[in-house]
Amino acid sequence: MLKSRFYILTVSLFLSQNLFADEPTDYTLEKITAEEQKEFQFNNKDYISGKDLSQRQSNSMSDVFATEPDVNVGGGGMMAQKIYVRGIEDRLLRVTIDGAAQNGNAFHHQGNTIIDPGMLKEVEITKGSANASAGPGALAGAISMTTKDASDLLEKGKNFGAYLGSSFYTNYGIRENISFYGRGKHFDALAYYTYQNIFYYRDGEHTFKNLFHPTEDDKVLGSPSQQNNVLLKGNAYIGEKDKITFTYNLTRDNATRPFRANVTNPPADAQEEKVDFAQELFHHIDSNNNIVLEYNHQGDKNFGAPKIKLDAYGSIRNIHLTPLFDPTTATTKDGTSLHEADAEGSTPRNIFLNNIGLDLKVSHPITEDYKNTFDYGFDYQNMTVMDKQNEVVYSQRGRGQENSNIIGAYIQANYAFLKSLTIGAGTRYDVYTYFDKNSQNHITQGFSPSVAILYNPIDTLDMKLSYAYVTRGALPGDALLINSETIIDPNLKSEKGQNVEFDIDYTQEYFSLRGAVFYQVIGDFINSYGSLDDNPNLDASIGERADGLRTNLTDKINIFGYELGASFNYENFLATFGFSRSYPTVRGKLIQDTYELGATTGNNYVLKLQYNFDNIGLDIAWMSRFVQTIDYDGYDIYNKETLPVHKPGYDIHNIYVNYTPPKIKGLRFSIVLNNIFNKFYVDQTSPLKVEADGSALESINQVRKALAEPGFDGRFEISYRF
Repeated sequence: MLKSRFYILTVSLFLSQNLFADEPTDYTLEKITAEEQKEFQFNNKDYISGKDLSQRQSNSMSDVFATEPDVNVGGGGMMAQKIYVRGIEDRLLRVTIDGAAQNGNAFHHQGNTIIDPGMLKEVEITKGSANASAGPGALAGAISMTTKDASDLLEKGKNFGAYLGSSFYTNYGIRENISFYGRGKHFDALAYYTYQNIFYYRDGEHTFKNLFHPTEDDKVLGSPSQQNNVLLKGNAYIGEKDKITFTYNLTRDNATRPFRANVTNPPADAQEEKVDFAQELFHHIDSNNNIVLEYNHQGDKNFGAPKIKLDAYGSIRNIHLTPLFDPTTATTKDGTSLHEADAEGSTPRNIFLNNIGLDLKVSHPITEDYKNTFDYGFDYQNMTVMDKQNEVVYSQRGRGQENSNIIGAYIQANYAFLKSLTIGAGTRYDVYTYFDKNSQNHITQGFSPSVAILYNPIDTLDMKLSYAYVTRGALPGDALLINSETIIDPNLKSEKGQNVEFDIDYTQEYFSLRGAVFYQVIGDFINSYGSLDDNPNLDASIGERADGLRTNLTDKINIFGYELGASFNYENFLATFGFSRSYPTVRGKLIQDTYELGATTGNNYVLKLQYNFDNIGLDIAWMSRFVQTIDYDGYDIYNKETLPVHKPGYDIHNIYVNYTPPKIKGLRFSIVLNNIFNKFYVDQTSPLKVEADGSALESINQVRKALAEPGFDGRFEISYRF
């Protein structure tokens, strides 16, 4: 929501009567938790709750953001899903899971953000260039994901609990979950495990064809996904105001897919070139491990007793691809060596993207209610990308890995000069070191200032004008390109992002209305497929020996757009409506989709209606998403050409039914009917071209080969909590 929000600190009120039941003293931690604190927001933010995710049986990134009109998720298959906020790919956002940075790009044909939505307590989305405390590199915003802990699940008065859940998907899979959680005098702990197997899914044109005896053509190639997901989380309360949290989460996806997880075979009669990705099947193991140790000090209400948060984290992302054919002997249908025809798509990989780091945040209250604060912090991050499968090849082309370090610090404050006027300002400074695959050292750095003015002329109306400038230094590129002959500009400059935005929020008891207009500029964007034209000062011989040039794009990327939203609630009825449109442009033209930058979509509308029958424990909701057809002349930043683009629109409608029998405590039935009218559609942010750096005129890119989204999918879940 655009409105400044009331926040409740991480420790749940459930702890107040149970965890410390034997203690005679009421801890300050609990007293502060019980108070509502209005926190000043620099940016336009949205929030998605774990309860909402549970009611929609969310099991993928597309489910997580389904209700957000300004967020699109392209890709189709589970491991191909990429998040786009206002048309900009999440690679340009600061993404964290429990504070563990997810920065970087392991493989441009797969998604960057991997986690089981069932673990999540809350998702916070910051749109536009982020403020100083968001962390380094938040060029186009930030996504912060927080996992659940025991206090979110335990009922008041209980010290132990368990959860069992079983689901069946008609299109087509199963999901099983078991969780245990409990608390003692000074601690609580949660153990969570989910097994999920999407055997395959069908698109809207094949949902009911050969229903009980499907052919391979009825199954979307690349759609299988077998996952094991683990969350271990514990809190230790070491004093009245101090808490240490340990978190480990794992998502491990195991499936057979084409090498390029985000493309599939279109119908045979639509192919101008008979490219058969079913010939390039690989065994994919895609895993994401995050481990975080966090210290929280609650602080007090005076300036000399600040809140302190210290995180130490490690994140290991691994993509292991093993061909299910012999690359040395396999041939295409016309007899050409498969490796010769597509060397990239027939080579095994063992890619690692590792982040480790440390974040310190300190917040001093200027006023007792924390409405006015003075904040500062320090952060360190190391990022390494490598491919252990092809180290011999790399010895002929470069180092075989890339490394970087980020050292940064920030300071910011907000103060209410008048009851109706609050101003916040801050800046951070970051130094980036980057040792690339060509054994070149890059040192880039810069300031990232931000300011916001919040005006409340009346209690029901908020108006906010904000500006943020973000500097992001050079970082390791796509790990897949370590094996390529791409040359890296020895004089890379920092990327710069600017965002100016006006937000307005009107809220009454039963009705709210909100809106935003924004303008964003990204300059010196680091382009992995540049040319000498992008940097005429480089030695011309570089272009002769390279199949690509990683350099700063000379053109600026301009994004402007607007958002609208409204909600009406009365007693047990809730209706919400949202609209969003952004225009990412280069040289005055909307961009053709660019895997490392963004994608263009038509107008997005989301409507949701919900009614809760409290007396019988029944909650029913309807959600519709409308995406309008878009036709435009798209500018290709790789090939500097403008060609017509057509993306069909679609409307998707879902029903959510959740029933908790009042007389059987802990039992829950859930029915989710996704895409109830069985529409065939390809998400507009799914890849427009198979080869992102190739011209749209090339035969392989003439027909869109992105995975279609699932057709009708009925999900049935039964769960019991005790």
